[in-house]
Amino acid sequence: MIPWSKNPYLLQYVTDLLGAELKTFLEAPSPAPAIRRNELKIDRESFEKFLDRLGQKYQQIPFNTDGYVLGEDNLPLSHTLNFFLGYFQYHGCSSQLPVVLLDAQPGERVLDMTAAPGSKSTQLAAVMKNQGELILNDSTLSRHQPLNVNMQRCGAVNYYVLNAWGERMGSIFPEYFDKVLLDAPCSALGTVHNNPGILDWWNVDKLVKLSRVQYQLLISAIKALKVGGELVYSTCSIAPEENEMVIQRLLNEYPLQIVNPPASLSRLFDSGWTEYQSEKFNPALSAAIRIWPQRHRMEGFFAVKLRKMDSIKINKNHDGANMISTLPATHPAVQAVTSDLEKNWGLCQSLWQNSRFVLTSTRLWVVNQFVQKVPNIRFVFAGLLLAEKKLFGWKLLNNSAQVFSDFISKRRIEATDTILNTLFASGKILLPSLADGYYVLEYKNKVLACVYSKAGETRINLPHHFNLVI
Repeated sequence: MIPWSKNPYLLQYVTDLLGAELKTFLEAPSPAPAIRRNELKIDRESFEKFLDRLGQKYQQIPFNTDGYVLGEDNLPLSHTLNFFLGYFQYHGCSSQLPVVLLDAQPGERVLDMTAAPGSKSTQLAAVMKNQGELILNDSTLSRHQPLNVNMQRCGAVNYYVLNAWGERMGSIFPEYFDKVLLDAPCSALGTVHNNPGILDWWNVDKLVKLSRVQYQLLISAIKALKVGGELVYSTCSIAPEENEMVIQRLLNEYPLQIVNPPASLSRLFDSGWTEYQSEKFNPALSAAIRIWPQRHRMEGFFAVKLRKMDSIKINKNHDGANMISTLPATHPAVQAVTSDLEKNWGLCQSLWQNSRFVLTSTRLWVVNQFVQKVPNIRFVFAGLLLAEKKLFGWKLLNNSAQVFSDFISKRRIEATDTILNTLFASGKILLPSLADGYYVLEYKNKVLACVYSKAGETRINLPHHFNLVI
């Protein structure tokens, strides 16, 4: 049970907010774990067969055919080979809604303003089918590590990452994007049932401060949108101060129109509020979506879609125009690396004719042809990390080896079940007959990872030890 008495201010707030539903809210169970299939790497039929082989109980999320609510996760699934291969992502059920509502399309320019740790970012890359231009921003540098891990594992090449204040994105990229996702920092009050630590810090003053930040981020998002472009604003909070009240203030100041969600979505959940306490809101706010833990057995959530109807005044940041070009495959410095990859790994240089690259002295990232330029300020990384420079030459990474498995014709070693399970359980195995150097590990004709052999011992770099390989 959640110790609600630990924070009497929060208890009083939810009492005033929920009235007759207070008891059912306080006693609501923690939401079941949920996952989302990565359509960039595995089809639905194959993925469901994987779950069935494990005897895993699951239900498809009604508003997202790529999402699944799990009965239990006793293995856990994160210790399976399919997780290592990036075939799926842990992703809360309600949290999958904003990207579905945004409806980003292949070829569009899309901004995820507060991207880390990357659950929605990987979802965006997948629904865009690795096409278009996806810009991921997060102002907290320490959060970029999980973002990088998730984006690399999903095999995306249509994006780059920035470390800028979200409030500046509108001046750096004025009227640039077709779609913007703002999953705003919030009090997370909708997740309190599986995150009781909220009781340690929640107070009304912080609620007010957060609403100010949310409003400033929204203004930046509107500035970054093209006229006619669309924005989804979402929070994992049930507090009107962070949801309808922020949107109402925005509607009062800017040329925006609330977009009705598809009927298939709206009928599953509650409507947005059109009044709170003594304040009345624009009736169109009923088109917003509210998810309640006690009613929908999911994390509490709010989401609304807005369309920009006219231009607004923007004080442009000249740094935003200071862009540097990504490199084509024909660039001499890139060709030097891809030639090395062909020599050592058999990756034919013609493979890269429709790709572009970001190159440093020791790393090469590959992006799609839509990512022609990146800012030279606040830039962190872009696309799939293809190779790193080592003493003997350029080495493939686990994720790049998986993506380009069918094109690697050299330095492949076949793994038996024993070799595979030992490597994934301990991170190393004795293979005395293998000469020193890097190899890719192949299992059932599929490259899984890059391994390193020295003095008869072969090692693999893993996110954690795996107890079960399927």
